[in-house]
Amino acid sequence: MPPLARIPSQRRDRLLWSMLGGLLVLVAALPSAQSASSDFDRGVVALHNFDYEEANAAFIRAQRANPGMAMAYWGEAMTYHQSLWRNEDLAAGRRALMRMASTPSARSSAVATAKGRGLIDAVAVLFSDGDSATRRIRYADAMAQVYAGHPEDPDVGAFYALALLGTMSRSLIGYVDAHEGHSASLAGSETQAQVADILDRVLSAHPTHPGALHYSLHNYDDPAHARLALDKARAYAAVAARSSHALHMPAHIFVQLGMWTDAVESDRAAFAASEEWVQANGHPPAMKSYHALSWLQYELLQLGQYREVWESIEALVPVVQASGDTVLLNDLSSMRARFVVETRRWDVLANERNFGNVNELYAIGASAARTGNLDLARRAHSQLGARAVSEEEGDLRPAIAVMERQVAALIELAEGRVTEAVETMVSAARLELDLPAPLGLPVPVKPAPELLGELLLTAGRPAEAVAAFQQALGRNANRTQSVLGLARALAADGRPGEAREHYRTVLATYSGADSGLDFEREARAALAEKTPLARGLAVWLIGVLAVLAAAGIW
Repeated sequence: MPPLARIPSQRRDRLLWSMLGGLLVLVAALPSAQSASSDFDRGVVALHNFDYEEANAAFIRAQRANPGMAMAYWGEAMTYHQSLWRNEDLAAGRRALMRMASTPSARSSAVATAKGRGLIDAVAVLFSDGDSATRRIRYADAMAQVYAGHPEDPDVGAFYALALLGTMSRSLIGYVDAHEGHSASLAGSETQAQVADILDRVLSAHPTHPGALHYSLHNYDDPAHARLALDKARAYAAVAARSSHALHMPAHIFVQLGMWTDAVESDRAAFAASEEWVQANGHPPAMKSYHALSWLQYELLQLGQYREVWESIEALVPVVQASGDTVLLNDLSSMRARFVVETRRWDVLANERNFGNVNELYAIGASAARTGNLDLARRAHSQLGARAVSEEEGDLRPAIAVMERQVAALIELAEGRVTEAVETMVSAARLELDLPAPLGLPVPVKPAPELLGELLLTAGRPAEAVAAFQQALGRNANRTQSVLGLARALAADGRPGEAREHYRTVLATYSGADSGLDFEREARAALAEKTPLARGLAVWLIGVLAVLAAAGIW
């Protein structure tokens, strides 16, 4: 172009005005581009936290601010495949990709970077034809190629690790967690080791990356590996902001380790965040995170804070009635069942005929057997047997089979057939021990090895009871009833020093418990021994209480 001084004045003026107009258009576009970029970044963080609604809204805002931002459509599509929760909306995902561009080649050419093209090609695989399991495997393969080209990118590494987690089977052969969708087959697998390696590489360079921290907790959510994620759980809690799911996730590790106070802190924060979100967005109360509340309830039960638990159950009843939400009914039913099992308040459900899920049905059967209402106990036992083979119960059937045997054993106990009750419970415990360890709260709600230990105490077989309680604690660490049972069994087996150690654990756990709990009194009595006479009386009292507890009398 010739210097401006050599251009005729009229033409020069037109050129200057044209250049000025282009500059003004560019300046005017800057805020929209910045807004789109900020919304995109917020959407990615929300994706990592599994805040799919927030992520979806952020990516759509980015599209409106900058319709040419191809990655904003990638992000929207990603919100429609919630891999670990086993939720997806194929039609919505495909529509998002079509709005980006109508063909795969056009979508790839719309992105300037190789990383972006790789991510877009990979998400297209996720929303291609075929069953979901096959698509998840193909998607993980596609993400492996993106990761190979960009191993230093923290988001690519995190999303690749999540893709690998999404390929794992979701069964107990067995149990699927409707809220979390963890894989029972993950523990000890090559995939678990591979995911850990990828995420540790991300965290070594980016120690507060939300996706890498979050997915590490999912990866290590089992008794054998949870301690490896303890530091990550604390770190994720610190960066979780007001994301309800993110605030809840550390509780998975704390529960696996029996760290009840830490777990309570996580789930209190998670439920409070969901309350704030519901209020800020004008959503109905049924959209609060009652999943986090149900975990909080279990954790409080371990701490002996029964009154607060019952108040939360009563507060949930009208919400369930008003909404008619079956997921909430399931949460409420499990909360009632756990309250009865942990507090031994058999009167709550001993004459109940209605139930919302198999956990509550089990609690009804156990309560009826414990209180001598054997007709109702047998009815509940029969219904559990039917549900243990019902396809409607899906992956929960192996756990229901354990519950059915537990109720059968309690009926035999109530009829005075103690030997038969123990034999039935031995088979129930064996069934449960063949299943993978729980992915969170106990499944069944009453661990079978724990109930076996209680029946063995009743049968006067304390040494065998010690082994049963130890098995129970191997699956559900620091569970209060198992710790208490182990203390009783050790005392009855003539091992008072070891018994006192576990009674001290009970008292430490119950430091903030409701006043006047029988379990706490028993522990204090065991630790108050000073003279031979007092020691003898304490041993006698503990033995009596243990037998009464195992028989369900208190």
